[in-house]
Amino acid sequence: MVFWEIYSYFYDIFLRNWFPYRRLLEELDNVLEIKEGDHILDAGCGTGFMIEKIVKENVGRRISVVGLDSSKGMLERARKKFKNYSNVKLQVADLNKHLEFPDNSFDKVICSNTLYALENPQKVIAEFYRVLKLGAVVVITNPKPDAQMKKLAQEQLRTMTKLTPFYNKIYHILRAILLLPIIFAVTVINKIILKKGKKGEYQFLDNQHFRSILQEVGFKSVYISSCYADQNWLVKAAK
Repeated sequence: MVFWEIYSYFYDIFLRNWFPYRRLLEELDNVLEIKEGDHILDAGCGTGFMIEKIVKENVGRRISVVGLDSSKGMLERARKKFKNYSNVKLQVADLNKHLEFPDNSFDKVICSNTLYALENPQKVIAEFYRVLKLGAVVVITNPKPDAQMKKLAQEQLRTMTKLTPFYNKIYHILRAILLLPIIFAVTVINKIILKKGKKGEYQFLDNQHFRSILQEVGFKSVYISSCYADQNWLVKAAK
């Protein structure tokens, strides 16, 4: 738990300037296909990047979002973003435990880069199935077993070199230089995460294992593709 509280200090600034993560948010938004009246659960919402994306992309639509996270530090930062949003509710929750929602509560469940750190993926996914309405979908992103920070860094650099106009490129290069201490801290944290994944302490699932868990729980129409500079799986499945 202390690990994630430390991470929360760097998380927001780093990811806001991380191009692979921006693309991941775009992909998640496209796959979710949010509709009028949707009630959405973001399980492991962190500082609320995906929630922010959802509410900005759906201004004027009648939607509501519940964000859960076990880190008080992450949620403290998220609450500052959504203090004026009546359709966003945030609460501390341990996703390893029973979710405090009735059956058939949500139209969408999102779990992005969170499942790997939980104790029992099948139990967690079964809870997602329970709280989803019939016909509703879960969308999950999770690191691949061979995920590498190096590949993400290469994608970041490639994107920066292609930025136009020229002053935009210079702006992001200078910003990266100013953020070097934060970039270093997050790189160290992510290397720890990747090391734990390779040692089996975290749940970096392969394609077939992921699919079998979802199907055993009861999900149908399981779709799995690559995302996040080809370092994560993007999963969508229907109840």
